[in-house]
Amino acid sequence: MIYIVEAFDKKTGFFAFEEKIPEGHDEDLKEIMGWTSEQQGWEGYDLTRSQLDALEVILGRNIYDPIYIFQLSCNDYA
Repeated sequence: MIYIVEAFDKKTGFFAFEEKIPEGHDEDLKEIMGWTSEQQGWEGYDLTRSQLDALEVILGRNIYDPIYIFQLSCNDYA
């Protein structure tokens, strides 16, 4: 499964950028997101600030900016 953090402009709703979560963090993501079942590959989730903070640790950098809405998407393709 491929997991991607997507940022959308709050004013326009337009896609701004994305950050791919490195492979090997499935268990970390389950804990951060509170998932109790396996992801199917079509889900999308609005991220809270605390969830984004935890994902930034995995990414190894700060991506938060208050002008964006952040979501996590799950894709079953590369």
